[in-house]
Amino acid sequence: MKQINELWPERLQEFIKEMRRYFKYMFNDHMRFVLIFGGGAAIYYYSQWVKQLTPEFPISLVMSLILAFFLTISPIITLLKEGDMVFLLPLEKELSDYFRKGMRLSFTIQAYLLLLVLAALMPMYFKATGAGLVSFLYLFGLLLLLKYWNLRLHWDTMKTTEQGTQIADPLIRFILNASALYLIIEKASWWFILAVLLIMVAFALFIRASVKNKLLKWELLIEKEQGRMQMFYRMANMFTDVPHLKSKVWRRKWLDPVFRFIPFGDKNTFRYLYSRTLVRTSEYSGLIVRLTLIAAVILFFVNNLYVAVGVSLLFLYLTGFQLLPIFKRHDTKVWIHLYPVQPIYKKVDFYRLLIQVLVIQGLVFGGVTALGGSFVNAGLVLMVSLLFAFIFGKRYAPGRIRKMEQY
Repeated sequence: MKQINELWPERLQEFIKEMRRYFKYMFNDHMRFVLIFGGGAAIYYYSQWVKQLTPEFPISLVMSLILAFFLTISPIITLLKEGDMVFLLPLEKELSDYFRKGMRLSFTIQAYLLLLVLAALMPMYFKATGAGLVSFLYLFGLLLLLKYWNLRLHWDTMKTTEQGTQIADPLIRFILNASALYLIIEKASWWFILAVLLIMVAFALFIRASVKNKLLKWELLIEKEQGRMQMFYRMANMFTDVPHLKSKVWRRKWLDPVFRFIPFGDKNTFRYLYSRTLVRTSEYSGLIVRLTLIAAVILFFVNNLYVAVGVSLLFLYLTGFQLLPIFKRHDTKVWIHLYPVQPIYKKVDFYRLLIQVLVIQGLVFGGVTALGGSFVNAGLVLMVSLLFAFIFGKRYAPGRIRKMEQY
């Protein structure tokens, strides 16, 4: 029993130690600069946008949808490992205190996140409604209650592997969260609010009754925990090598024609390898697509030249910086070192691919800015983006690669 009681503190210490190890690389000087620059630009643009809000702005709908999203996404930290399914499964009834501590940690972390999200939304709420600080505290208290409700329901669904339940649970919770928040922010009749709250209670009782006397699905618990950690490792891998990272590789045969443009020859060996890696590995190709789409949406609606250029440079930097780990991705494979290719070609091919990706991204940024209605801004965004792509690939990336090779 003593060992069971010591399990959570030991796992928590290991978890904190690992987080500190990777945070040291993630929040380095370069990332702090990006966060300060990007955060400052976002705050400025947000404040300018808030000043233009009118009472007709659908603040209740916007806030309820955003907050409902963060309420519904309620991962539970269990710190379980693959071997636990063998060694801890027989002791499930004795692990109630262990899982309670995991629930408590999950609630605390997500409460801080909710506080940040609510604080970010309050300026436009104050502007549109004229409410004060009391409303902020009232809403935050309500969010804490709803977060606990979401966590408890999510935990109960961990006792079933039915596909329908796993899909319906977050969908129903999102609808109920959004409905309750919308009615409260809109200051609707208490009868409507009470009706939604009663539905939420009934749904919780229904889920609790449906999983009564059922044991936890350890395969699902471990899968969720591994998925949560893999998400963190993918973020950390943008800044340093992560041995725990498990990447998904996709064939993507429909992109084969792209590689026909790479000339055949030993000088292009690594160019072909890195191109295939970029296309087939979801963590890199997905990253490029996500960052490009986010930046494109922002640029489409931005009319300020300085903001447009800043957004373009920020996302180009994020893309280039997070693609740097590709350079050492295959270093642990023996056959890479057996290639009859001079080592210099490895760097040359990588820098060339990096520049090509950033150039294509810059072209997209320029095109989207033009579609937004400003051809002058589009031309300047395109010029600055192309210049940045070459500076990043020719100057910045070689310096970062030299540092990576020292470890």
